[in-house]
Amino acid sequence: MKPSRARFGSALISLWLRLMTVAIIGLLFASMQYVPAIKGWLFYQTLPDVAFGIVLRLILVALAGAALGTVCTVFAIPFLLQEASRERRASNFTKIAVAIAAFGDLSIAARILIQPLAWRAGFHAFPIFILYSIAFALAMAIPARRRAIVTSLDGLLDDKTTRRTAMALGVSTVGLIAAETVAGKMASPVIASAATASRALRPAGPNILFVTFDACSADDMSLYGYKLPTTPCLSAFAKQSTVFNQFYSASTFTTPSVASILTGLYPSEHRVYQLEGRLRRENVGRTFTRLMREAGYTTGFSTSSPYVHCLMDGIAPDFNFFPDMAYRTKGFDLWRFTKAFHQRQPYGSRAREEIDLEVVRNYPADNFARYSSFFAAKESGYAPAASLAQARSILDQMPDEGFFLWAHVYAPHAPYMPDAPWLGRFQPPGKPLTAYDQEPFTLPSKYGPELQPYFERPRRRYDEFMLQTDSAFGAFMAGLEGSGRLRNTAVVVAADHGESFEGGIFTHASKFQTRPELHIPLMVHMPGQQIGSRVETALDETALAPSLLEIAGMKRPDWMRGQSLLPWLGRNDTAPPDQGRAFTQYLATNSAFRPVTSGSAGVIDGSHQYVLDLDTGKGILRSIEEAVSRDLDRSAQNPALAHALRAELYARFPELPRKQG
Repeated sequence: MKPSRARFGSALISLWLRLMTVAIIGLLFASMQYVPAIKGWLFYQTLPDVAFGIVLRLILVALAGAALGTVCTVFAIPFLLQEASRERRASNFTKIAVAIAAFGDLSIAARILIQPLAWRAGFHAFPIFILYSIAFALAMAIPARRRAIVTSLDGLLDDKTTRRTAMALGVSTVGLIAAETVAGKMASPVIASAATASRALRPAGPNILFVTFDACSADDMSLYGYKLPTTPCLSAFAKQSTVFNQFYSASTFTTPSVASILTGLYPSEHRVYQLEGRLRRENVGRTFTRLMREAGYTTGFSTSSPYVHCLMDGIAPDFNFFPDMAYRTKGFDLWRFTKAFHQRQPYGSRAREEIDLEVVRNYPADNFARYSSFFAAKESGYAPAASLAQARSILDQMPDEGFFLWAHVYAPHAPYMPDAPWLGRFQPPGKPLTAYDQEPFTLPSKYGPELQPYFERPRRRYDEFMLQTDSAFGAFMAGLEGSGRLRNTAVVVAADHGESFEGGIFTHASKFQTRPELHIPLMVHMPGQQIGSRVETALDETALAPSLLEIAGMKRPDWMRGQSLLPWLGRNDTAPPDQGRAFTQYLATNSAFRPVTSGSAGVIDGSHQYVLDLDTGKGILRSIEEAVSRDLDRSAQNPALAHALRAELYARFPELPRKQG
């Protein structure tokens, strides 16, 4: 019996090593589709950052392959118990694994080639996948072709090579975890608790609660006149607040916009251009949050956005309270499960790592859900109530006086997955939209008028998600009011950027800077304010940092470009709207380490918008009412205004390239 058990154990270990190797090779090949992204990483990361990111991904992919190989080996155990056919069955399992890996990798390669052409040609890529599957099956039916496929990895599956593969994976994993732990401890900031924070300075101003929503377009808010009742709670809050009707984001997507809120600078000045970007070393200490903490405020930050969390992670010493992201309500959390591989450290991009893991986590379910409502997610992974619950837990640990809390809520950002009872409020539920159905690689981010009907359904889901977000805000504020936490507290509500479903632009992050991408809410409620007011002057996000500082009783530092909003608080704005200015920039195609050469820059005077294409030097002028269309140009009708606004852009931003349009 002992020799038999030994042979069984030897065969099992040999099969395990082979299946692990096949899975590792297959997954590594599949991950090669992301190789073109490495060039983009160099736009906002140094070479050590990029090198670390590559090594981390390779090891995680290899570990996933090892786990998959282990699962397959466990499944094969009952088939290896018969000693007479053990070797043959182990060989057959290996051949099947190689065939499956080949099928998957070739299908990924085919999808990469076909997907970009599918929308242009007006057909879905799924029928092409069916044809590919049939062709692969026919190839496997031909003995010579089948033999070539199943033996293609034989040179890498001998016992010596597979043992070396397993040993290398083990050593590299242990080394990475050790390096992460050491680097994380060296880089982790010392964050004082409220109990130990210095109270030598007493804040001169009131408490401040700052709430921002992600991808929240004022154009889809009933507070700003939208046709559907999407924001009843925010509308009620606005009755005792100063509402800014023409407030615009500094960019068309999250990270540069939040960096502008933090610093009071425009993207070309703080040089955060990409979604995974971080503040440069010279700007890390130049934030309004740092100044507020130094003035004696107990500061806290809460977010459910991985991109915002990554940006704020670089300024974590600004906050007494800085918890990890919290937005999932159900499901397996790969981010926390793999925490040993992404401690707080000076290299790589934690946001990019988190998004990669989310893709892995959701990809199978999303693809099944596209064809069966049984698999479709019934609840959002970015539920606004969960985000605000974390903010409330932080606030409960803060002192009654002298606190500043910033809560950035990921909702109503895509994927638009409203929960019951909000699902179906503005259109019949029908087949649920999955996250995959709503992504720009499925629905194009730039489209022609013939595709406009496709975007009505995601827009209604967005509006329902907006309503859910509004309801969560209402409950959050009611709870704070009932607890007395809002006494002597200024409440500021805004967003990072908007969202578009018309004019040829879907979602956001476009260089065309259409109004739905830029037009965002802003409401300021001062302690004791009972009467609401409306402001028509055009302003932008760089005004938030100096305004929050002045509310806190502090002076705006000289390096902040934005103007304070305080002169408008509590009074209706009777000045002509064209007296204000809002400046906007899209610079995602630039390296953060080199001068600006491409992208777009815009200016809004309250009546008109002028957008300058930095690549071509061509500018377009349109009224703010017509700014939903990406291509409309009225420069020929009003060349003097176009010339004047163009000159304003160059005067405000001398660092921009000058080209003749």
